Amino acid sequence: MSTCQSRKADVDYDLPLHIGALFIILGVSAGACAVPIIALRVPRLRIPANVHFGFRHFGTGVLIATAFVHLLPTAFVSLVDPCLPPFFNQDYPALAGAIALAAIFMITIAEMIFSPGRSLCSGPTSDNAHDLGAFSHSRRSSSTRTRLENDDGEAPASITLQFGRARSGRSHSIMRQVERRIDASCADGDQPAPRVIEGLNDSVIPECRSINLQTGLDKKESKQHRKKLLMQCALLECGILFHSVFIGLALAVSTGSEQVILLIAIAFHQTFEGLALGSRIAAVGWRPNAVRPWIMALAYGCTTPLGQAIGIATRDLYDPNSATGLVIVGSFNAFSAGLLAYTSLVDLLSEDFLSEHSWRTLRGNRRIIAMSLVFFGAFCMALIGAWA
Repeated sequence: MSTCQSRKADVDYDLPLHIGALFIILGVSAGACAVPIIALRVPRLRIPANVHFGFRHFGTGVLIATAFVHLLPTAFVSLVDPCLPPFFNQDYPALAGAIALAAIFMITIAEMIFSPGRSLCSGPTSDNAHDLGAFSHSRRSSSTRTRLENDDGEAPASITLQFGRARSGRSHSIMRQVERRIDASCADGDQPAPRVIEGLNDSVIPECRSINLQTGLDKKESKQHRKKLLMQCALLECGILFHSVFIGLALAVSTGSEQVILLIAIAFHQTFEGLALGSRIAAVGWRPNAVRPWIMALAYGCTTPLGQAIGIATRDLYDPNSATGLVIVGSFNAFSAGLLAYTSLVDLLSEDFLSEHSWRTLRGNRRIIAMSLVFFGAFCMALIGAWA
């Protein structure tokens, strides 16, 4: 039997202020999440690319602090409350950490199952890999010399192919014939084209085949990268949406001066978190008329107001300090902390700063600025943790 007592303040419930707060949070949340998407989708705004760069890395710090400063401590406080049964506060006070750990393992398994990188197992065959290696070797050389011989073994012309140009007295006519043959072979996929010019051997065909293979791999990797970004956004949104409902519930049942302080803190919280999520959604690389990014931004914007609406409607029934309320809020906050901790550290921070791609694209002062933005975002969100 629960011994938890309601700790609601004996203050009249200000319904108009709560309804106004609902629309304030709706506008702040949806607007903050949509700003990075609008910045990329509406060229007339001419928002510099550095702004999106700032949103992205600032948001990474915000998400890390959300997991470790907002959600995980709140989950521990809720699940070890003295009014709960002894199992929570005496027998197993580490329950919040165990739930967060379970969430991390669940997300790891889900990423293994649905990861776009699984298709890499069906790589090129040994013949194709040999062709690709030969093609890469030829690309590294400054020039490729190709001798065209006739059927009698004579060399009608010796030409040098260098960056697509030919040097010979008969270069134009012969190279046009070679280009036609290569184009015909490439148009037919990996199968060599019929012999269109008498006196030309097949020495130029393998390179065409390697070009086809390289282009196919590049397209495949680009598609996989887009799927990976989309999965990251889905995981982030799931982790954020779970606890956003309970943030709205907490705001809806607050009264007096606590409500005003909580409203201001949650408004900043939703702004920073919306910018973080919106910058990651915008980075996916959607089609020009894609609707999904706007739906994701709207879903984030509506979740906390939905919690507020539920709290307003059930303000006489729902008590966040009851045994049921503490267990539900603590469990979901711990689960959300695991989701955000894994995604922000593994998929975002390590990908942005420790991957091979990052060392090629994020160098020098740009890397220092990016890391400073991560620290600043974490600091700002950690500071808000004193009130929300």
